[in-house]
Amino acid sequence: MPDALVLAEINKHNQTVLARKRIEKKAFFDTVEKNPLTAEQVHACICMDDNVMVVAAAGSGKTSTMVAKAGYVLGEGLADADQILMLAFNAAAAKELGERVAERLKDVPGIEGISSQTFHAFGLTVIGAATGQKPRLAPWVDQGEEGQVMTDIAKELIASDKGFARDWDMFRTIYAREMRGGRDGSDPDGYKDGKRGLNTASGAVVRSDEERRIADWLFFWGVKFEYERKYEHETADEQHSSYHPDFFYPDHHLYHEHFAIDRDGRSPFGDTYLQSATWKRALHKEKGTELFETMSHEMRAGRRGATGERLVELALVRLEQELVKRGQVLEFDPNRESTGFRATSGQAVVRLIQTFQKHVKNNGLTMAQLHTNIESSPGDASRLELFLSIYERMAEVWDKKLREGNYIDFEDMLTQAAEHIEQGRYTSPFTVVLADEFQDSSRARVRMLKALTNRPGRRAHLCVVGDDWQGINRFAGSDIAVMTEFEKLFGNATSLTLGTTFRCPPRITTVSSNFIQRNPAQIRKQVRTTSTATGTPIRIFGFKDVDGMPEHIGTEMAQLHQAAVAGAKKTKVLILGRYRSDEPYMLSTWQRRFGDRLDISYKTVHGSKGLEAEHVFLVNMIGGNRGFPSQLEDDPVLQIAMPAPDPFPVAEERRLFYVALTRASRDIRIYTTLDKPSSFVNELQKMDKIPVEAIDGEAAIPCPKCHQGVMKVRNGKYGPFLSCSAFPKCDHKQKIVEATSPAKTANGRFAR
Repeated sequence: MPDALVLAEINKHNQTVLARKRIEKKAFFDTVEKNPLTAEQVHACICMDDNVMVVAAAGSGKTSTMVAKAGYVLGEGLADADQILMLAFNAAAAKELGERVAERLKDVPGIEGISSQTFHAFGLTVIGAATGQKPRLAPWVDQGEEGQVMTDIAKELIASDKGFARDWDMFRTIYAREMRGGRDGSDPDGYKDGKRGLNTASGAVVRSDEERRIADWLFFWGVKFEYERKYEHETADEQHSSYHPDFFYPDHHLYHEHFAIDRDGRSPFGDTYLQSATWKRALHKEKGTELFETMSHEMRAGRRGATGERLVELALVRLEQELVKRGQVLEFDPNRESTGFRATSGQAVVRLIQTFQKHVKNNGLTMAQLHTNIESSPGDASRLELFLSIYERMAEVWDKKLREGNYIDFEDMLTQAAEHIEQGRYTSPFTVVLADEFQDSSRARVRMLKALTNRPGRRAHLCVVGDDWQGINRFAGSDIAVMTEFEKLFGNATSLTLGTTFRCPPRITTVSSNFIQRNPAQIRKQVRTTSTATGTPIRIFGFKDVDGMPEHIGTEMAQLHQAAVAGAKKTKVLILGRYRSDEPYMLSTWQRRFGDRLDISYKTVHGSKGLEAEHVFLVNMIGGNRGFPSQLEDDPVLQIAMPAPDPFPVAEERRLFYVALTRASRDIRIYTTLDKPSSFVNELQKMDKIPVEAIDGEAAIPCPKCHQGVMKVRNGKYGPFLSCSAFPKCDHKQKIVEATSPAKTANGRFAR
């Protein structure tokens, strides 16, 4: 590492070169694109340090910068055209890059020699050159049918392997949810008999993750139980209230207490809790009732069977032995009719397996390493091991299908290509490598880039362009940490910023930037805009329910149609939704009715990446599991296949909403419901003072405690009151008073 004096001299030299080249190449930088490049774009073109990362804001002209940099390199004689490699995340982006290079640099001799490819296409080329035989991509991968093949694999194993079928159903039912904390449920989702807690398959609402695991085990194994039934003897006195043991098994007249006590006999709830446990034991002994005990540490540590099968919780092993000893017949039934939490679908497990496999292969992990990661993980070890046993058997069949067809999948392709380059079996002709959408890169892509640019005796210049604020492809194996760890990964690294957007109005620029940077893990940058668009760029419309949205959208479309100029270029209108199922049923009608002046299309937010439109409609911004943000967060099992977790709540969904906001060059209309708005809508109300305009109902106030729900009128035994719509997750309540207040409800006004 150079000392401070040397670094100062290097920086001084670089600044001198930058200033000189700005002047010398001004004509090129002013004309290479339709508009002159900004000072930031010019700097990114001129900077030829070993490894450069350009952190680009949405709509900041990153494609223009990459094209101009290629032209600058050629104009300065720093490389020949056939020594420049441009890599893109997908085929559409690679094609756009190639077309832009051909169009904007058409006067440069030999420009057709620049190679513009996807990582995967380049990987195939590398393997073919290194081995003399270009591999065949598995047809189901090439056609996007991985999910169907993985589903077929699961069905085959379920039909042929009873052990796999049992593990598969156990994971869907008893182990569907991770045990996160200790005694108290950290995220209540149930309410019964006046108590908040965690919902179970049987319909019982329990107090902790550990008790939920026990309750679900009992339910799916067909064991009758009652949760916190009052003890058969009266216990209330000056020091004790009525006693309600955790579990009671009526068929065996057996009580079961699950104590929050660790291996050393301590409790996170202190001595009072331990004294209560001692009192309970003494009470059962005194009254002659039978008590079975399990401890928290027995749910966190388990044991293996004599044949070495997977780890299971010791508490459940002992509970099974105790019940069987008493004559209980255990019959596991994954299809047992549930009145509470329902089992996870097989389709959801397949999706999880797919995502997990992409991360495993992209990170080059072996099964031994995955098992080691479980040992060091603070997570739910028995659940992780169960999942890994399922994954291992499915991965074996997947790889067997590849071998039998002499095929390769995308992840293996990248890994093998990187290995060929590292081992010198492929000699790269490229001295300049430009990579787009770097935030979507996996560790396998990073490995390939390092192999291409860090060769012994011959370094190549690397310039990557990306926006970690738009990192939304984690499900496909991407890891935005490649941007936050760029210097660590590549060394001798320089980071530059494209902070000027040519797309979004000032209000959208400010709101979206503030919104995404509430996650401290995102790279900080100040975004400016050249837009002078006027009007109200962000509006939020609220409805009683989603059924009221299409009519209002149609009215807004009619107004846009009337404002558009007949015969001129069509005005782009982009309707966005979190899911494919969010596509409005009226879409084709609007396209027919307004299509002469408006170019109307629907995309999922994922599918809208890289697009822009004058007007954006974001529909179904509601709360719930299938809302936006989706509450079906990445499963914790993924962390054992990834280098580092993303700890900020719904971080990927936050980035996805940022992408939605920044598609608009004029305005965005957000559609929500008044009683179940998205938490992101509530955040915009609270943090950015953007009101919800009630269209067919009365606007509600976001909950001042959780900011996830809104305050709703409920009726209790003492009359109406206000409580959070996110109940039981949030228990905030307020009185209703008749005094004046800024937000009116149907039955009164909010108390302040």
